[in-house]
Amino acid sequence: MFRSKLTCLLRRNKTINPFSHVGTSSSSSRVSNELFHLSQILLFSSKTSCTSLTRNAAFYGFRSLHKGFSFPSSRRMCTAASISPSAKGGVNFLVTAGPHAQKMVGIWLFGSAAWVFSMVMLGGVTRLTRSGLSMTDWKFTGGLPPISDEEWLVEFEKYKQSPEYKRVNKGMNIEDFKFIYWMEYAHRMWGRGLGIMFALPFSYFVRKGYMTVQLGVRLSALFALGAGQGFIGWWMVKSGLEEPTSEYVQPRVSPYRLAAHLTSAFGIYCGLLWTALSVVMPEPPSDTVAWVRGAAKVRRLAIPVSFVVGITAISGAFVAGNDAGHAFNTFPKMGDTWIPEDILSMEPITRNFFENTATVQFDHRILATATLLSIGGLWWATRKLDIHPAIRSLLGSTMGMAALQVTLGVSTLLSYVPVSLGTAHQAGALTLLSLMILLSHTVRKPSPMLLKSLTSSVARTANAIRS
Repeated sequence: MFRSKLTCLLRRNKTINPFSHVGTSSSSSRVSNELFHLSQILLFSSKTSCTSLTRNAAFYGFRSLHKGFSFPSSRRMCTAASISPSAKGGVNFLVTAGPHAQKMVGIWLFGSAAWVFSMVMLGGVTRLTRSGLSMTDWKFTGGLPPISDEEWLVEFEKYKQSPEYKRVNKGMNIEDFKFIYWMEYAHRMWGRGLGIMFALPFSYFVRKGYMTVQLGVRLSALFALGAGQGFIGWWMVKSGLEEPTSEYVQPRVSPYRLAAHLTSAFGIYCGLLWTALSVVMPEPPSDTVAWVRGAAKVRRLAIPVSFVVGITAISGAFVAGNDAGHAFNTFPKMGDTWIPEDILSMEPITRNFFENTATVQFDHRILATATLLSIGGLWWATRKLDIHPAIRSLLGSTMGMAALQVTLGVSTLLSYVPVSLGTAHQAGALTLLSLMILLSHTVRKPSPMLLKSLTSSVARTANAIRS
């Protein structure tokens, strides 16, 4: 009798949630206050002052307190704060200088991630407008663009020596050249601007002592990878400035180098987004034991699905590198057949998966279908789980974004890859990846300290029911 009653209460999330008002009786209010007090003991840093604990509670996730809920006294909260979350098994705070510093670092990191997102979009437009090979040299620090007519003529003469001009754009006038030059120049300078925008706040936050060593090392690695993107980008462009092996082949960058450039950009973006989320949300939403268990079940499914989404995005880079979107512009069949005849025509066979236009597009279609089905399966398998409303909302949003992304991909293919749809499809890929990162971050395992607080809450609730 008692066990069934307790199970029912746990499932309905009315008694063990330390952030809910559990009733109007004095005993229920006492249990609620004790649970709330215990969660403060286990979540807040010893560096938090007694007078700011109430404010910090709102910042760190206690946002759903009902009106009329009484806080423990400041004296009790001071005593509770003697346990440091930096201790073994505690909460892993990446910013230790208080809520204001945490907010500032979070805004900066989210802004950096958004800048990288825009960089990827600008790079896509540069590629789709065939502007990437307009600048035939590169300097790490960059330089001023051509200003006078003489300077423009010098740059145009350099471009006339490139294979792309000789085989694709022969006869191009100076005005058309200026357009593709400005596109590539903007892409390069936007990347350098990102480096400055990242480095200056990073130096300031380090000087102020806002960051932990762990966060500093992680961001230093991301900054180094971002600096390396300039070298990877030029390495990619340089491959398109070489004479093709056959006179019938259009000059274009190596699909391997393009995939490396895009994958590196995706990696930087994902690292920044994950780190920003970890700064502003040190703990996942885990108000009840039932929600923790539900999140664990979602996590076991979300991780492999995230892997499928990432592989599909990388395969899109090989589609772009081989201009595979301009072939087999039919759906669902590829031309008149389901599987092209020359799908394994190259030797060795492994080359087909990276250089054969038919195989690359076929693979991308299969992976895109697998992504849609796997995300649909994730949504279906978790629809009856007892999980946090934010997780359920993310699952629905991810499912909708996956369907939209497939629709964009098919529309782009059938329309022979216009710049607008091609850019939207690339943005959709990164948006879908962002949602999977957000979902994986939200369902990650709570710290041992938070799990301990939830277990203690269950024990207190059981004692309250018995009494």
